[in-house]
Amino acid sequence: MSGTSYDGIDVCAISLGLDIKLLHFASYKYPVKLRKEIARVIEHQILSLQNYSDLNFHIGIAFAKAIDDFIVDHKITKSKICAIGLSGQTLWHQPQGNYPFSIQAGDPRVVAKKCEVDVVSDFRNDHIKLGGEGAPLVPAFHQRIFASSKQSRLILNIGGIANYSFLEKAQGFIGSDSGPGNALLDAYCQKYLNCPFDKNGLMARKGDLHLSSLNKMLSHPFFKKRYPKSTGKEVFNLTFIPKALLKQKPENILATLTELSAITIHKSTRKKEKLVEEIIVCGGGINNIFLMERINHYTSIPLCSSDRFGFQPQSIEAMAFGWLAAQRVRELPLKVKKNSGLLGTVTKFKS
Repeated sequence: MSGTSYDGIDVCAISLGLDIKLLHFASYKYPVKLRKEIARVIEHQILSLQNYSDLNFHIGIAFAKAIDDFIVDHKITKSKICAIGLSGQTLWHQPQGNYPFSIQAGDPRVVAKKCEVDVVSDFRNDHIKLGGEGAPLVPAFHQRIFASSKQSRLILNIGGIANYSFLEKAQGFIGSDSGPGNALLDAYCQKYLNCPFDKNGLMARKGDLHLSSLNKMLSHPFFKKRYPKSTGKEVFNLTFIPKALLKQKPENILATLTELSAITIHKSTRKKEKLVEEIIVCGGGINNIFLMERINHYTSIPLCSSDRFGFQPQSIEAMAFGWLAAQRVRELPLKVKKNSGLLGTVTKFKS
């Protein structure tokens, strides 16, 4: 998979038995030219049919190469692979309206042909067709690997967009996006500071809050919508940042954007925080130390890394799509609201 930060391709291998085990995990960089094209499309939302076809093909090639390199690097026998669960690269996500849909680039047919392995794909649109939001898709997997019969837990996944899963012991779960994780921070750094991200939040730590801009961003309609809900870069991109904030010093801008993420994450989970004893954090955002501190400032519940459970934080989402693929191959239904159905469509490799 590649998340809303489109900073690389995450690949993992998992084994499925009584327990789910992470065998291997690695991240691979997009080719520079391709990453710039993905950024251009996501930021400006302008794409011709011809350009979409080209981009869909080349992202598929990039995924296939990452998977093949991963197989070679970790000496995996292809015949032992049940299937590839392909999330794709989200270019547009619109779960509301008369005709909700989600665009995931990275042609699964290209991946199946190049890798010679069955591919399960298009999870988000299947979820939407059954009445869901198409995101987040990881709560069912969170329930599978983190649920406890003794206590309820809150799982916080921070990527470009942040989402959470509330696990009511081993009985059930709910999940929702909360808003930006690192999306706005990274977009600002890449556009204005010529760096991929604010490492460890060091620049943000030195800044002061621009309160009028913070309050303006917090008043956005998305934060007033009922849960569950989902979002993406079509909302939280550079145009979301107030012009008045962009005139401030870089450290003040980053401090304010960090506070926005921390506040909205806390607001989305505060009712559930009263029901849990711990919050498990995963996703690449866990590396933003200052953001973690700001989230901790707002909650009285201690944060712990998914590492404590044997799962590398950045691997969880890729693992989830592998598990979803296995569910589809085994024809095991997953519930979406009041409906139930099989997530994903199988693209068979044919020699």
